[in-house]
Amino acid sequence: MKRRTAFVWAHIIVLASIAFSITHLPAQQVGHYLQGFTGLENGTMPPPGFYAAYAPALNLINSFKGPNGNSIVDNLDLNVVAHAAIFQMTMPKKVLGGTYGWVFMVPVVNTRVVADVFNTSVQSAGLSDLFFSPIVLGWEKGKLNYTVNYGFYAPTGDFDPNSAFNPGLGFWEHQIQAGTTYNIDKKKLWNASLLSTWEINQSKLGEDLKAGPMVTFEYSFGRRLFKYAANVGVAGYAYQKLSADSGSQVNPLFSGALDRSFGAGPEFKYTSVKHHVAFDVRYEPQFGVQARTSGNMVFISLTYLDFFAPK
Repeated sequence: MKRRTAFVWAHIIVLASIAFSITHLPAQQVGHYLQGFTGLENGTMPPPGFYAAYAPALNLINSFKGPNGNSIVDNLDLNVVAHAAIFQMTMPKKVLGGTYGWVFMVPVVNTRVVADVFNTSVQSAGLSDLFFSPIVLGWEKGKLNYTVNYGFYAPTGDFDPNSAFNPGLGFWEHQIQAGTTYNIDKKKLWNASLLSTWEINQSKLGEDLKAGPMVTFEYSFGRRLFKYAANVGVAGYAYQKLSADSGSQVNPLFSGALDRSFGAGPEFKYTSVKHHVAFDVRYEPQFGVQARTSGNMVFISLTYLDFFAPK
């Protein structure tokens, strides 16, 4: 039961970067972390073992919002897909009384635009910024699970300051996460979770622009089914930039603005220990958006898992 219920992509998918930059629109600088990318049980660390996943994330953008939430551009047809190859290992030995592991991710981003605001259809794809988390820690105490981790994004992705579309963001970023999962009843069928993600950004390469720090809170509520193999429920997030972007190249129309967004929707996840595979799908429409694009998010992950035999 523990291996079925403890398997969560919260630590593996902490990371998918939807790195796109649209110079035609007066957008604020986005960060690397894709809001809403974790869901059910995202405060639980996977049990000791090796995990490899293919995790595409689809951002279906239909509008661009101003600082007050007003629509600057409507009827957008902008699709951004982040394809991520993710590798994670949870070690059997304890560190600081908890379980230790690491995560490494290689993302590829594809962007396609078809909209009246552009003169023609545009499409681009390329390697985005690599992510490595050398510190992933988790603890279990009764009905509660806890996790904290640190990682960073390196500006290894394709980036050109003069290009309208860039798979890479062109700057280093530190990421800190802390979260918890609470198993509500004695049988551990009902569960709720909360994960916070803090982004601290460096200046962009070749530009006088530095994104302000950001925070995302992701929450979930679900119930386990099929002898604990499945978890079904609702997941959502709340994102807020904590201080404005700085530098001489900040767009004056958005100077001092703090972008934000919210999202919520259904999620289904299934783990088959026998077949060493796990599947997760989540749909989150966005709302309450300010100073950034708005639309619908679709998250999918297909994972190979190999648990270590207990000693």
